[in-house]
Amino acid sequence: MANTLGENKTVLINGINIGYVDWGGEGRNIVLLHGLQDTARNWDHIAKELSGNYHVFAVDARGHGNSDWVPGQYQFDKYVQDVKGFLEELDLKDVVLIGHSAGGKYAFTHTANDSSRVSGLVIIDMDPDAVNPGSGNMFVRYREESDEWDDLQSVVERLRSREPKTSEEILNHLAEIMTNPLPNGGRVWKRDRQIVLEYERPEAWHILPKIEVETLIIRGSESPLLRLEVAQKMNEIIPNCDLVQISNGGHWCLDENPKEVILHLDNFINSLS
Repeated sequence: MANTLGENKTVLINGINIGYVDWGGEGRNIVLLHGLQDTARNWDHIAKELSGNYHVFAVDARGHGNSDWVPGQYQFDKYVQDVKGFLEELDLKDVVLIGHSAGGKYAFTHTANDSSRVSGLVIIDMDPDAVNPGSGNMFVRYREESDEWDDLQSVVERLRSREPKTSEEILNHLAEIMTNPLPNGGRVWKRDRQIVLEYERPEAWHILPKIEVETLIIRGSESPLLRLEVAQKMNEIIPNCDLVQISNGGHWCLDENPKEVILHLDNFINSLS
């Protein structure tokens, strides 16, 4: 039976506590991986819908959400190893691995290396490049802005600046779950600042042909990060791959147009053998 709120749990992986949300549900296992600075709970509005038909898990990457902070251990390979460890520790099989942004890169890298527990892969708005002109300003802002905000509404406005077409309901929810309250009434990001300083973006074009499972690339039609020509090239290189674009959405299309994203996810999952 699906859990309409999701249950917060932890599992020990590679020596650290990894937080995750178990949404329950029956059928095929779905594992959701978030992007840089986000949390497992960023998937709540998607996970709640999917858990009506599948068993859904959303994972907090190390240094994010309810997972342990481990400064000095935020290298790209460690995040990929955590994906493998999560599937093994929970003994999950026949998994559809869905990753957004940085989580998408961890998802496709793991799947290229080891698809033994993965039956389908979804990459949401992430490229394989080492340098991306669309994300350069994003990282400058991440490094320069404070971790603390005067109040919850300030966080809402910050999130609105990155995803302007997201509804007020989702923005307010994201602002609450992505931050912790401070004694003075302010809020602070629910992640280790060190992850921004240590973040690695290795070139990964060479591994795309190694992906053996059915794959879906989802691109926000207005995304500056995953450019259309890059998405099309990925689609050509990855065997057994389809590409769809989400209307009225950018990099965070899963928030800006969740109904369309869920429709494509359902169609893709149902098409798998």
